[in-house]
Amino acid sequence: MPALVLLGHRCRLGSDDLVIPGILESTLRAIWLALIIWLFIWHEINTELCINGWHLRMYLIGVMVILGSTLILTIVLTCHSMRGTIMHTAPRRHVPLLLLLRFMFKIPEIVWNVVGTVWIATGLVDCTGETTLPILMKAVVGYCWIVMICFTLGMLVLFDPLGKPSKHSNASESDPNYFMESSSTYIQVWERRCRVLCCCLNTKDRNNSEAFRNVADVLASIFEDNNLVASDIAAALVLLRLKRKQEEQEAQVQRQNINSSISVRALQLEGRLPFQQTPPPEWMKVGSAHHFMRFALGSYGWPWFIYRRFWGGLCSLWSGLKCCACCRALPPSILSDNCCMCHTAALKAVTNLEERNLIYVSFHNSIFQVPFYVAIDDETEHVIVAIRGTLSLQDAITDMTALAAPVEAEGLPEGSQAHKGMVQAAKFVMQRLEETRAIGVAMSSRSRYGLVVTGHSLGAGTAVVLSAMLRPQYPHLKCFAFSPPGGLVSQELASATQSFVMSVIVGDDLVPRLSMNSLYDLRNKIMCVLETCQKPKHEVLTQGLLSLCCKRSPNLGQDYAVESPSQNRPLLPTPGSSYTYESLDDVRTPFGEGSDGSTTSARPTDTPLFLPGRVLYCTQRTSPEERSSEEEPHHWEAHWADPQEFSELLITPNMMRHHLPKEVLETLWDVATQPFVPS
Repeated sequence: MPALVLLGHRCRLGSDDLVIPGILESTLRAIWLALIIWLFIWHEINTELCINGWHLRMYLIGVMVILGSTLILTIVLTCHSMRGTIMHTAPRRHVPLLLLLRFMFKIPEIVWNVVGTVWIATGLVDCTGETTLPILMKAVVGYCWIVMICFTLGMLVLFDPLGKPSKHSNASESDPNYFMESSSTYIQVWERRCRVLCCCLNTKDRNNSEAFRNVADVLASIFEDNNLVASDIAAALVLLRLKRKQEEQEAQVQRQNINSSISVRALQLEGRLPFQQTPPPEWMKVGSAHHFMRFALGSYGWPWFIYRRFWGGLCSLWSGLKCCACCRALPPSILSDNCCMCHTAALKAVTNLEERNLIYVSFHNSIFQVPFYVAIDDETEHVIVAIRGTLSLQDAITDMTALAAPVEAEGLPEGSQAHKGMVQAAKFVMQRLEETRAIGVAMSSRSRYGLVVTGHSLGAGTAVVLSAMLRPQYPHLKCFAFSPPGGLVSQELASATQSFVMSVIVGDDLVPRLSMNSLYDLRNKIMCVLETCQKPKHEVLTQGLLSLCCKRSPNLGQDYAVESPSQNRPLLPTPGSSYTYESLDDVRTPFGEGSDGSTTSARPTDTPLFLPGRVLYCTQRTSPEERSSEEEPHHWEAHWADPQEFSELLITPNMMRHHLPKEVLETLWDVATQPFVPS
């Protein structure tokens, strides 16, 4: 629902977000009140043994009155917060008033607690003999101070700095300067948040400051024109997940048993991949993709190597470590490794390369500066440039710098653009390659070898842009991009990469579907499903939590159903609703067009970016006929897919797991080794 407004300021919670906190607070207060009443009745006679015992009796009676009154008000507030649905707020119209009244009850609670603290500190109340009442008084005082500190911190967290600034109080939404000033305010706040979250980085560095501004612009463009709170988004994701599950069940019922597996012999002789466009180049094979994915995985160093197999990984690394290497002369070709050269040891273990095959290795990492290495692969006769994916806070900032930036290289179409963070990273790698002449050195010793550029995630996006820059020098270059970001290259550059980029996407991977366009689409779908939901938010979130913890489908009922985009009837049958789309596809807002069809000035984030090259899509076989038991692991199959298939975010439990480099490597192995089954 829209954010709750108190005293002219917006909070980061809605009027229906007080249910679960209210239940918890009511339970704790009821238990605490019952305990105090029981101890007071049982030991009230002992106050005669105390100096100024009437002070003690008066304080405990006052505490019980305050606790009881607050408990009743909290229960009433919780019951009102349960009313209505997520977007239907009229039944909860009294929640702000009740919440203000609840805050006013803090005043006597604070005053009475200060009085009790003074009495204890000055020794005004003192008891002789065995009685628990003084101990109870001290416990009550301590409890109240803890509650008030937590309450104050909670208010600071829930206060929204973007809620109704004074400079906008006299502005009208019809004023063109209103949205310009509002947008500027959002960008400033998000930039401040980025600097706080990244306080461990050098915020005075020029690259870092530019990155923070770009990230703030991206985040502001997504969140500035909605009035939702975090719990609204969580509830919408639960509902979208339900919609996705319903679509999967319908597709499984209608699925035709058509086997389109890939014929493979070991890892070399596959090639019967179905495709929708022109046949792909001969070198775009699953076995080749699996082989070069090992080099992309090797660029991550020891963290992912240990993650794959903890104890076995430690034993495998032990023989390759060089303890106290920082005290010896390091190889000049290996930069920024740790003291025991763990990254290099893991790199050699994953790729089976010897140190003489490593031409240049850099683990230096900063914003727009990614680790990479140049190696010689004698098995396939290629020189390989492998770029690491996201593994640090600096990499995450590079990922989030999602503005469009020009890509300049000979032979590229005019107007070619790409993800700015990855363009900057590609320029950094290009500069290092030119300074060290690493590719030239490798090629001079292997004159007949080809050149392969590869990477995963952030590394994949950087590899694509770098490949476009290197193509004039190396026209036969090949690029294997594993799980590249969906918002990577402009339409012109995406078409130009068809001949030299092979993108690999696994299952429900989030990142290849992630772009500014898909985020805008998701934002509009969130509004749509929240309007259609006919149940309170706390029920939706509870069912979603049970589904996550208990691994079972939520029992949401018909009131939670989200209509399929294929059905030609309004999602909102009620008149007067603000979101009456014929289908969820209708919520996609074209770039540069307002809701009323008028043309608006495009933001830097409004340039649409797409997946690069040809896309090999690996999907799970979920048909019951293909699995003998539920315990048998899923098998994978692959086909050439249209990049347009990845224009929509999928809310599934596997959307993060399918992005992991380990999952990509194992999936490609499974696809490459499946026997061909004639259709």
